[in-house]
Amino acid sequence: MAIRTLFKSLLLIAAVSLTGAHAYAEDDANLLLFESAPNQAESQKAPRTDMPDEAVIKLDLSEVVEADKDFNRKAFVERARAAMTAEIPADKLYEFEGPRTEAELEKLLELSDADIAKFLAKKSAFLGKFARVLSFFRLKPGKINKALNELNNRFYESSHVVSRSNVKGGTMMVSVGAGLALPQKVMEALRGRSIGRFIPESGGFFYMLGLGAGVSRQVGADGKSKMVFEIFMDVERLKKTLTGVAEISAAGTYGLVFEKRDGAFTHQKNTTMYGGATGVFRQGPSQFGWAASTGMSMPPGIGIFLVYQDHATRYYLFRMEGLRASLPALKGFKDGIISALRNYAYFGGKVVTCQGALL
Repeated sequence: MAIRTLFKSLLLIAAVSLTGAHAYAEDDANLLLFESAPNQAESQKAPRTDMPDEAVIKLDLSEVVEADKDFNRKAFVERARAAMTAEIPADKLYEFEGPRTEAELEKLLELSDADIAKFLAKKSAFLGKFARVLSFFRLKPGKINKALNELNNRFYESSHVVSRSNVKGGTMMVSVGAGLALPQKVMEALRGRSIGRFIPESGGFFYMLGLGAGVSRQVGADGKSKMVFEIFMDVERLKKTLTGVAEISAAGTYGLVFEKRDGAFTHQKNTTMYGGATGVFRQGPSQFGWAASTGMSMPPGIGIFLVYQDHATRYYLFRMEGLRASLPALKGFKDGIISALRNYAYFGGKVVTCQGALL
């Protein structure tokens, strides 16, 4: 994709997005960031009429907490199951409340009423504002519903993380990547042939290295909140691909994350999903994140057609919590080296795994 002339401006606006809003660009793959108060006609198109007029995604977690007493589990389940078979209209906006599959519903119902209510409120706040942003760009209701449906499904896949998240914030990252991999259909055809054993399970390779920063608000066990600034590094390698991969790329991403943090939190492992109508998703045991992406690739424009997933590890290089600064990744690396040396010395020069020690 060719470099957009407003790329630097987008990065600046993305920094403001922590108190601003997320907007959708003219195509299905890229999002811009803006501050806007939609006019009355646009507000009437939004799926939720009780949302604030401004399309603003705030860091204040109090905005996304729904009282437990207002949640009726039985009524919600009935509405959710009825909506699973409902047709999504193409001529008007559709409000996505429940999941679209029974499996995701059962997963959600493992949570307490309070956690389900918190999850629904966080999801509804994001989807409602996202719909306003898409309406601002005069996208047709059918396209908006398609994007909202994908977002809704992704949220339900990470319902446990989102409902129990104690961190919400925004991130920006620049990255470079390159790879070459076969499409899934071609891989399936080759598996039964002798040449198939020389091809990796992923179909090929893709590697990405990114450096980014984020600002978030973290709520502790005592209910007190603090602002956190971080610099991180992402390392990714190909997990699987539907369309195949053949590109060299440089990109900038910016988006929103929900995280459940405990302890030092020096790094985390996720699955990153590229492709589809709504940007990039990062999902793991401790994080649910969404990001928009813009940049350039060779061949030009190829990135918009590729659908693939990566194994991703995020290392936190620097963290500022209030007035306290730390180097989480360095501490984790140092602790790992010290532990290995102690293990080596204790067992007389023999490195013993936990499994071996237990046996």
